[in-house]
Amino acid sequence: MTTYRLFPATNGPTTPTTYTGDFLSGVLFGVTGNCWFEGYWWWVCHSGQSTAPQKFALWQVYGLGQGHVVPGSVVTSGSLTAGRWNYIPLPFPIQLSIGNATALGAAIYEAATGFKGNFPITRNQFATAGINHGPLFAYSDQGGSTPCPVVGMQQGAFGTAGTDPSVTLPDQGSNSANFWIDLQVSDTAPAGYTGSYRLWPNFATPLPTITTIDTAAQTIGTQFSLSEPCTLDNIWFYSSPSFAEDLPASTQIWDASTQTLVTGTNLTAAWSGGVGSGWVANSYKSAGIVLPAGDYIATVYYGGGKVFYMESQGYFGTYMGKSGPGTSGITSGPLSSPANANAVNPPGGNSCYFYGNTGPTYPNDWDHNDGGENRWTDVEVTPVPRVTPPRTGAMLAFFP
Repeated sequence: MTTYRLFPATNGPTTPTTYTGDFLSGVLFGVTGNCWFEGYWWWVCHSGQSTAPQKFALWQVYGLGQGHVVPGSVVTSGSLTAGRWNYIPLPFPIQLSIGNATALGAAIYEAATGFKGNFPITRNQFATAGINHGPLFAYSDQGGSTPCPVVGMQQGAFGTAGTDPSVTLPDQGSNSANFWIDLQVSDTAPAGYTGSYRLWPNFATPLPTITTIDTAAQTIGTQFSLSEPCTLDNIWFYSSPSFAEDLPASTQIWDASTQTLVTGTNLTAAWSGGVGSGWVANSYKSAGIVLPAGDYIATVYYGGGKVFYMESQGYFGTYMGKSGPGTSGITSGPLSSPANANAVNPPGGNSCYFYGNTGPTYPNDWDHNDGGENRWTDVEVTPVPRVTPPRTGAMLAFFP
């Protein structure tokens, strides 16, 4: 297991800037590989800065001043210690979705904190470039080489509306200032984790790229692989609040090696939410379906008539000169999804579809000119517990 920070070996300033009001500060970041968010680091200057308990929160950002607080990410520190970095761990680590420096469709996060009074600051830290440590990176400011994909969202964000970072997203520009909030991620699941995996966990609202006008009947899906047997929990679908007018009628899992439907997986949709409510799930938990290790496609079928899906062009490849977040594929525990260049053949592109027909059909085509677009169909699985076989052999008894 390896952990990563933005400032693993750099201390903040010895004295803070003078301030008397409420203050919120944050740092915009992303991860390029499978990671777990473990906690926050906060630099307290040697003197002149409060050491009182402080609240922290993680936001998933999807627009200028717009975001969702990630469930399980809000935590309050104990008393802080001056002249050092203070670590504030989460009760349990949180899975993060992948992003990259510039492309739409990336998962953008902001680690934030709030307090009253003086605070540490170093100006122009992110003016020209971001910071990279393994799969963890911090965006540059908008004028730099790796700006946040949300136009106008400045790195080193701050706010003055109270001190609760779980209520207000810091979103004001600060001349690329570093407020010395750091975070810690790990490339390995927590010890003993027995929960589920998704391709896009804790990614409540992806950034759209275009308003889809496609209303044709079709089967669309995302390719994925399993490295070990897993129980099928849900197929998820993103119904855009901006323009979705209808929901798919059913969901399926296809065996990519045989191009056939996996038995029992063609399920009429009983979505967990309504049209335009964001991510909605069709549950398979009562079906007891175990998928062996192998290559698959998770699909939704729509009978046509209205706009129903959101498309992010170039997500799994390159589009108009920009490499998407999934250019190197996605790996989340035993679950993975290939980059466009490594997609199974046929169909050969990720994601994929079949136009027309009056029912679900193996998706044997893809948008050749869209660089591996993403139509936001996800799958959730839980690894089957490994059973240790009992020891065999003769038992020897010894008597006094």
